[in-house]
Amino acid sequence: MLSQGFAMRLSAPVKPPALSIAVPLLLFAAYGGYSLPGLLGDWGGSLVAVPMLIGWAVVVGVPILLFVRQRPGAAVVAAVIGAVAVRACLALAVTGRVPSGDAAIYPILARHLIEGRGLEVFEPFMGVDTRALFPPLYPLVLAGWSALFGASTGAVSALNLVIDGGCAVTIVTLGRLLDRRRAGLGAAWLYLMWPSVLLSSPLAQKEGMCALLAVALAVQWVRYVQAPRAAIAQAATIGALAGLLALTQPGELPLAALFGLVALGSGARRLAVIVAVGIPTAAAVMLPWWIRNADIFGSFVPLTSAGGYGLWVGNNPDANGHWMPPPRALYGLPELAFGKAAAQIAVAWIAAHPLDFIKVTIEKALRAWGIAEFGASRLAMMQPAVSAGIVAGAFALSQITHFAMLGTAAVATRRRRRPGATILLTLVLACLIQTLCFGAFFEFGERHRDFATPFLLLLALAWTIRDAPIAA
Repeated sequence: MLSQGFAMRLSAPVKPPALSIAVPLLLFAAYGGYSLPGLLGDWGGSLVAVPMLIGWAVVVGVPILLFVRQRPGAAVVAAVIGAVAVRACLALAVTGRVPSGDAAIYPILARHLIEGRGLEVFEPFMGVDTRALFPPLYPLVLAGWSALFGASTGAVSALNLVIDGGCAVTIVTLGRLLDRRRAGLGAAWLYLMWPSVLLSSPLAQKEGMCALLAVALAVQWVRYVQAPRAAIAQAATIGALAGLLALTQPGELPLAALFGLVALGSGARRLAVIVAVGIPTAAAVMLPWWIRNADIFGSFVPLTSAGGYGLWVGNNPDANGHWMPPPRALYGLPELAFGKAAAQIAVAWIAAHPLDFIKVTIEKALRAWGIAEFGASRLAMMQPAVSAGIVAGAFALSQITHFAMLGTAAVATRRRRRPGATILLTLVLACLIQTLCFGAFFEFGERHRDFATPFLLLLALAWTIRDAPIAA
């Protein structure tokens, strides 16, 4: 039962309409289910998927079973062994293989930072050395880790385990704050073992850090609502986390404010504290990046130089949400000029083809939310190639579990009578608004909605775990 102390501290949150969350989730699940047969054909249906799914269910289920049987110590030991063993196997499977895309670029950026060259990297499709194309926080973390432990696949996998483990701990904290401790523990464990998270674990990628910062922001917003006497400290923490998120994935910066929907019932004075304290704190966190960019480019570059490029990737006659090579006519332009020129092409295309723009945006949202093939794609693009059967099995496991999560979370929106449930639904709604109103107009793929996975898992489990229901 919701504790009396929690209920007394919690201001009445604004209740989001359940349909505003359930309808999109069901639509995405339906699209994923409809697409599954064709995708299985494209990937090559593999019998490997069956033992992979069974093995995954066993590894995930053993700690949960031990916990349910009141053996928490054994459950923790089994969870640690399972998480480390699975990630170690994945690291061994890709050792000696070369990834593509950002997973190949981030180690280069980290090495350049260690060598004192900064965030400079040659972008072959742009034809120039870039110095602000990638946000700085993850390369800095990767560089620091690599300086201490090396840059091997095992070292990267260990870093990702630390980041994902931090996210899992933060999920537990969020569940406890919402009086859903058991659901929080289950969601944390599922997140550590979620197929998309596991398949990214041996690669240098920032999605795990984005999820960690997103959940940490949600925790701080809930604490801000619960602890009126610590408003200034909580507002400063929210601002600092918002700045760090902007330095990790600039496109997700609006999420920091959208989570503030949970505080709409707290009164104008408390919201004013966020404006007066949180925004300056976020600016202070980002100030070194602004000064550095002004020194290099002689102009104000608040986030990265990739905005115009990302707008073009998301809006052109061949756009599908995924990265694609830029127009050849832009090759060799200076970094900032390249972004401005790409944005102008995208805006001109949108103005000339408004219906196509709407169609492409909807298609991007459906694909990114309904399909879970990015992890398998990363494996498929590695050189030398990973076994086609393994890749097909990885896709099937990812898609089936993703479909189950979307469907269960959609059903869970019906149980929303208590304040903790309302806050959780508001957080999920914020994730949907972030992706559909701020992300889908640019380059928008599965990795751009990965930060929402912890919230969907928590929502799904808060309904299914009977001794910790969302509703009375």
